[in-house]
Amino acid sequence: MAQHDYVVVPNLGGFVVQTKSAEIFSDRIIPPLTTIGFNPLMLHSDGLLAIEIARSEAISYREALEFIDKEVGKIKNQLNTTGIARLANLGQMKLNSSGNILFSPDLKADFLPLNIGLKEVYIVRENKQPKAERTKVTFTLPSTRMYKYAAACILVFSLMFVTPKLNDKRHLNSADLLSGISIKTIDSSFTEPQVAVIDTLSLDTMSVLSEALSVVPDSITLKNYHVIVASLRSKKMADTYCKVLADNHFDQVHVLPPDKIYRVAIKSFSDKKMAIKYMEDLRKSDRQFESAWVLCN
Repeated sequence: MAQHDYVVVPNLGGFVVQTKSAEIFSDRIIPPLTTIGFNPLMLHSDGLLAIEIARSEAISYREALEFIDKEVGKIKNQLNTTGIARLANLGQMKLNSSGNILFSPDLKADFLPLNIGLKEVYIVRENKQPKAERTKVTFTLPSTRMYKYAAACILVFSLMFVTPKLNDKRHLNSADLLSGISIKTIDSSFTEPQVAVIDTLSLDTMSVLSEALSVVPDSITLKNYHVIVASLRSKKMADTYCKVLADNHFDQVHVLPPDKIYRVAIKSFSDKKMAIKYMEDLRKSDRQFESAWVLCN
């Protein structure tokens, strides 16, 4: 059967190769399969089966015919006895109430060449769940007045926890906060603020105070408007171009954090209008910057 489209078994019937179309189900796809059909009316032997048996078993043609008659006798005897006969990997035969032979082929006829490599494909359906709604989070930066209050708090804490030493060498112990500071009080009717005059603080205290007073709102103002003059593929190229611009007196040029490419900002601003004004002036002043643009991040 693996080499021919049909085989006639004398005194039993003919087995014919049949093609079954592909089937699509909800969970799998069955490929087109070749199955075996049975026709009990094909009783005339063409000798093909006997020739193949004689060749494969190295026996004579007459001996092959005797072997076929013997096997057909076993099948018919089994059908008459139990009503069912199994034919190896071809399928199963049954006798109905009228004495006719019914054949049920095996669905997986793996020995047929047309079925080699064909397997069922199972369908895995993706569970489409609704996307979670994005939560919008808004960050509000404190005003510059808040930074002034923070600087004042740092100053107070630095004075409270750093004990100044008096310049008077006769005192071996450290003086308290008030012993090193004299307060000049101005009447509230004046418009000038009250002034604290620090007379004798130690060098360590002065350094802490200078650090506290250095907190200025301008130093922490976000500069998120950048005038971009180049977008390069590597950090090395961006750094090299930055050095060229710095040598030409653009001392605020810098490379922004990479976002697939490296952008060179010639200057950054906290105000959008100032950034646009600088960009427009830059375009007019030098042709190499005529494609400059403003990036906001």
